[in-house]
Amino acid sequence: MVYSNTYSLLCVLSLIGSSYSQVISKGKCPDVKVVSDFKLPSYLGDWYEIYKFKADFENGQSCIHANYQKKANGHIQVYNRGQTADGKITSAIGDGYNPDPNEPAKLAIKFSPIAPYGKYWVLDTDYTSYSLVYSCTDLFSVTHVEFAWILSRQRTLDAAISSRLFNIMKSYNIDTSNFSSENQTDCKNLF
Repeated sequence: MVYSNTYSLLCVLSLIGSSYSQVISKGKCPDVKVVSDFKLPSYLGDWYEIYKFKADFENGQSCIHANYQKKANGHIQVYNRGQTADGKITSAIGDGYNPDPNEPAKLAIKFSPIAPYGKYWVLDTDYTSYSLVYSCTDLFSVTHVEFAWILSRQRTLDAAISSRLFNIMKSYNIDTSNFSSENQTDCKNLF
């Protein structure tokens, strides 16, 4: 029994340690609504990060840009690129798909063959200028890890749109103070 409790404690501490650079909040994930009539073909293409929750896989990067393309097998290729402080371009290629055709805005994406798919839920988009994306995973029903992004088709986004998207997050009791603005200036013309 002592071994089991010690092992459980070590697992929890390990999860917390690996999530240190993430947003961790108390309680279960909030109930959110996604775009009900989501149209993936209209969503594909280029998106630029305008705001994001802290994510260790993006640490030290600016000018973060994603490109989504449909693959022959029906999945989505996700090609993310960013720029480090010394001007080097970093990239990651991921795979995405829709696990439930009845909820087309609830996508699943991963960037490693050994990683599980993570949630990529589109809460709001007009397809031509902005997108609000949220991801949340419960940990033992007492806490949760969340990611969020406000994306734009351009390197800027109108402040009124950003404010409206922040208000959507607040309506779900999601702490928008976790958003940080993404630097989209002095970006190399490689993407």
